[in-house]
Amino acid sequence: MQSLLAITPAALAEAMDGSPAEARRVLAHIRSYGNASLEGMKRPIRVAVRERLEERFHWRRPRVVERVPDPSDGSIRYLLRFEDASVAEAVAIPLHKDGAWTVCLSSQVGCAMRCDFCATGRLGLQRNLTAHEIVGCWLTVRDEVPGRVSGAVFMGQGEPFHNYDEVIAAAAALSHPCGGRIAAKAITISTVGLVPKIRRFADEGHPYRLIVSLTSALQERRARLVPVAAKWDVQEVAEALRHYHAACGRRLTVAWVLMGGVNHDAEEIEALRTLLADIPWQLNVIDINDAREGGYRRVTPAEDDAFFDGLRTLGVPFIRRFSVGAEQHSACGMLAARSQQA
Repeated sequence: MQSLLAITPAALAEAMDGSPAEARRVLAHIRSYGNASLEGMKRPIRVAVRERLEERFHWRRPRVVERVPDPSDGSIRYLLRFEDASVAEAVAIPLHKDGAWTVCLSSQVGCAMRCDFCATGRLGLQRNLTAHEIVGCWLTVRDEVPGRVSGAVFMGQGEPFHNYDEVIAAAAALSHPCGGRIAAKAITISTVGLVPKIRRFADEGHPYRLIVSLTSALQERRARLVPVAAKWDVQEVAEALRHYHAACGRRLTVAWVLMGGVNHDAEEIEALRTLLADIPWQLNVIDINDAREGGYRRVTPAEDDAFFDGLRTLGVPFIRRFSVGAEQHSACGMLAARSQQA
């Protein structure tokens, strides 16, 4: 049976031999309002259409098997189990605005990128998530948090552009008036630097925000930290970002996982200065969370000060973001790894 959670209204109307208006009402009832059954629709659909719908479709969501709230930042990390018993994570993140939340979503079970500093990378790739599984995770979290969920970020387990089609379909469902009803500009998709997909994303003109996780602007260092950099080096990534900016005119956002003794020296500052000199960009810096393994650690206060003093000389905006779940040791991939070990 096909899921309703990511299907378009046009495809549903055709499949159930109903009208476009009936399809929109069904999807709004199930997705926008979070109803578990077709009972209680404000404007019921025809009986014959409903029977075809119930025969051919389901709207099951993944099951919550663990919730880990972090009292220090207010985040709630969820471990979610799918119908094949595989698990992935989602995180409810409170925003600065009172009562508003966003949800960090996984795109894969595990990850094939094997970034050296990432807990998920050590899991390896088990499979891609489908669009309806991704949307199901978002809906599950949305209906649990004590407030309004106004966004989604694809920065959980997996490389979103390694599962490009399903991620784009999920983003379309989340931003649809009969879906999650969130603004397209409130959806952020990250990539570790899959150059062909960055170019495709630009050429297709998607309205979602793009973040590229660079972490080092020095090719040799980046290749040690992010193995995919051996296939597409930093110069190729920079050219793809220029193409993206030319196509959409947006300021680029570059993510930087800050690690003590690794990627905060003057050489990195100079490499950033030259690499992205001709395009507008901003830097999102986040401390490494999974610092207990692999020899990585958080920066010292002196290292931190020196790095941010260097960033100020670049004349570009930068934001210091804080990794959620740090107090509960639940960085992305940790809950799933613990579940696998169990």
